[in-house]
Amino acid sequence: MKKKIFLFVAAAMSILSVTSCKSDDNDNSEIVDASFVNETLQVTYNGVPVIGKNAHLHFDKAQGGEGTLNVYSAIDMSAVAADNQTSSVLYGPGVLPGTPVLTIPVNVVKEGDNFYFATSGSTEYVDYELDGEINGSVLSLDFSNVSLKNKVLAGKSYKPAPLDVGHTAVTGSVYVNWESTAKFDIGFGAENGFPAQTFIASLVLNSAFIPMGDTQMSVYDIVSALLKNAAFTADGNITGTYVDMATNQETAIPVGIAQYVAVSGNEIKLFLNPEMIIASAMGARSESGDQSYELDTTPLLAYAMETFLPMLSEGIPVEYKVENGMTSFYLPSSILLPLAKGPLYDLTSDPNFVPFVLDSMKDMEGMADMLGMIRPAIASLPSVLEGTTLLELGLNLVDAE
Repeated sequence: MKKKIFLFVAAAMSILSVTSCKSDDNDNSEIVDASFVNETLQVTYNGVPVIGKNAHLHFDKAQGGEGTLNVYSAIDMSAVAADNQTSSVLYGPGVLPGTPVLTIPVNVVKEGDNFYFATSGSTEYVDYELDGEINGSVLSLDFSNVSLKNKVLAGKSYKPAPLDVGHTAVTGSVYVNWESTAKFDIGFGAENGFPAQTFIASLVLNSAFIPMGDTQMSVYDIVSALLKNAAFTADGNITGTYVDMATNQETAIPVGIAQYVAVSGNEIKLFLNPEMIIASAMGARSESGDQSYELDTTPLLAYAMETFLPMLSEGIPVEYKVENGMTSFYLPSSILLPLAKGPLYDLTSDPNFVPFVLDSMKDMEGMADMLGMIRPAIASLPSVLEGTTLLELGLNLVDAE
């Protein structure tokens, strides 16, 4: 299943790469109409190169070079469409956060064999300046002095929250808020089971059962070990450092891979650059072994395509709150609740689900001694999902030193 999901994500995130630079610019034409992508387009954002963008430029030399520039990104969906009738192109994140398609009036002038233009502007979320040049078949776009209008998070730097085992609750680097009318059965019947919040936060996330090299770690530990810090910049980027699992080295989060804008008092929109994510992840994946049970993940993948792929251009809504010195960034229940009560419920209700999970865990150290608790807990998951009334999931962070 892991392999199928990776192939889906990789295909879904593939950027349209068939557009080429084409122009009617010759000695007998006054109209320039050209498209640029891949090797014919070079984009910088406050001095840092950005990939995965498209541009189209149209101007009339007879009208003093007045024209229009469009900058956007496009995702080719034909590889993952269930049939050939599905729309094959979906807009991805724009070059400026919060603007999927940036349309700019420009005045293009010719100097020698090259064309140039310069302008400045403002979108709903940012102010910017732009210098452009066409040299042969290559368009260079230099966005400079890009600055968010709402800088409520600008300059803030965070790291994963430490583990805190309290008398009534456990908190760590993962934020979860799960309310359900049903409980997880751990072998004593559902009526004597654990509430969803307690079971996940105190047991699942805090249990060291995931193999990591020569040891086993909990989800809390893994997040804290891999994510070193994350910083929100004034130009709308999220930067920081993480540990590359392939090299075990601390690595900078590339500028442009994640951007954000502040929407309201406690909400941001997150924009992810799929081409940069894929480029950064190449070589870091591993294949899962063969398993005896198969699950039908088609409904789950269809839901993901319908719900999450449009968010590449529109932005992923993320809420945040600050409590007791800890900042929690999380996906709201409005996104996760339909997922839990729909395709996840259907998936976990599959007769193969329990044996599939148990088969996946059979080689994990210490799991054999816990099967008496794990098996009924997994079997009760559909009931817990069906009874879910609130589900939020994200990260707990504290100020970086």
